[in-house]
Amino acid sequence: MPLARRALGTAWLVSWCAVLYLVASPWRELGGLESEFLRWLEWWALCAGVALGFTIGRAVRDWAQTGAGRTYARATRLIFHPPLLLTACALVVLAQRGERGPVGVVATAFLAYWAGLDVAFGAVPMMEGKDYAVLRGLAPDAAADGDSPPRTAWDRF
Repeated sequence: MPLARRALGTAWLVSWCAVLYLVASPWRELGGLESEFLRWLEWWALCAGVALGFTIGRAVRDWAQTGAGRTYARATRLIFHPPLLLTACALVVLAQRGERGPVGVVATAFLAYWAGLDVAFGAVPMMEGKDYAVLRGLAPDAAADGDSPPRTAWDRF
């Protein structure tokens, strides 16, 4: 079972990489000064979105392991829906203004955030052989070395 879980986590990560590559690859073929700015903006939106999503995803995973009733599905209402609403509003405003270039940047930034969040909560822990669940709570992860006692709030180092 752990080998299958690791393989599934790896496939999940590779799938997200493929999706992000397919979304961001057309930006390499643009030309002109305005297009160069959009390409630069697209690159930063992609990298920053993945980094921010991964950081928040790890924090959500830790949060989901600390108490009963804490699930990934419950956490998404707080961390996924506000950026989704912001992205939708930005897309509507850009469409009304007739701006077609920045629409791709906004969509890529949201998709990169989602990918980072999803990979941090599910794919990477599965690649490490850990549990994954959306609708039920997660058991706390075991210590890395297995011999050390659990850390308490008084442990500083």
